[in-house]
Amino acid sequence: MKVTRLKKGVYKIVDSQGTWIARGGFDATDNGKWVANDCKTEEECHDYNRWAVSFDTFKQLKEYAQSF
Repeated sequence: MKVTRLKKGVYKIVDSQGTWIARGGFDATDNGKWVANDCKTEEECHDYNRWAVSFDTFKQLKEYAQSF
């Protein structure tokens, strides 16, 4: 898993499943939760490609992603 910080609260992740964007904290989401989208850039992030889960921490989100 390769993690690249795009800006505060926004990360691009490349893993065995592909590329996805993680966003979280109050700088990137309304509720401060960490969410993920199946996309390659932050501009492509929309409700229709968002994972149906959210987490309190980035660490929890990464652990969830590695469970597949």
